[in-house]
Amino acid sequence: MSAEAILEVRGLSKSFAGLRVMNDVSLQVRKGEVVFLVGPSGAGKSTVMRCMNFLEIPDEGEVLFHGGPVNRSEQGLNDYRARVGMVFQHFNLFPHLTILDNITLAPLKRGMMSREEAEQKAHALLRRIGLEDKAQAYPAQLSGGQKQRVAIVRALAMNPEVLLFDEPTSALDPEMVEEVQSLMASLAGDGMTMIVVSHDIGFACELAGRIVFLEKGRVIEVDTPEELQNSSNERVRDFLACRQ
Repeated sequence: MSAEAILEVRGLSKSFAGLRVMNDVSLQVRKGEVVFLVGPSGAGKSTVMRCMNFLEIPDEGEVLFHGGPVNRSEQGLNDYRARVGMVFQHFNLFPHLTILDNITLAPLKRGMMSREEAEQKAHALLRRIGLEDKAQAYPAQLSGGQKQRVAIVRALAMNPEVLLFDEPTSALDPEMVEEVQSLMASLAGDGMTMIVVSHDIGFACELAGRIVFLEKGRVIEVDTPEELQNSSNERVRDFLACRQ
């Protein structure tokens, strides 16, 4: 593995009810890189990502972080997930907690900082996304775009080294997509390592350093957006072209 690689999957395979949905997927992601996973519905993109964070356990293969296999004990996975955060399609905010409490919950539970420190960090993050005035609001009082931005800063509150995004804008109304994409672009500019599952090819071509094209559970091609748009693989070219 390259000395710069921070996260790697080797030979990941997964079946559900006897149906193979992910087949021998391998991928390296370097520190500071933005990688998008794209492909048709059912290609296995979200399964790859969920296996990266062990929300699904792969049948075969391994996940390596900083060159070593991830410790799959309960404590090992908790430590890994603190360093590899995940942002979900449907936000997954706790509806009974205020926005401030949603953000500070995990750092406090893990003993990473005092309540004062956690709240200071949460307010700074909310200020960054223009939502500091929503600290005492509840998720039901926010728009979809606001909820997703809060979900992102909740992950950032753990000081992760990598962020995984599973279709972060697909549940949003079109006018709310841009505010979430702007935040993601800002994080990329800060050097955050990000892996993104998305159907938004235009955004992928704008932000990604590399795009991984999957189909039928397999990696078909991995390259820069520019190279993939001129791929020798007609299927890849057609898929990207019809979604520009």
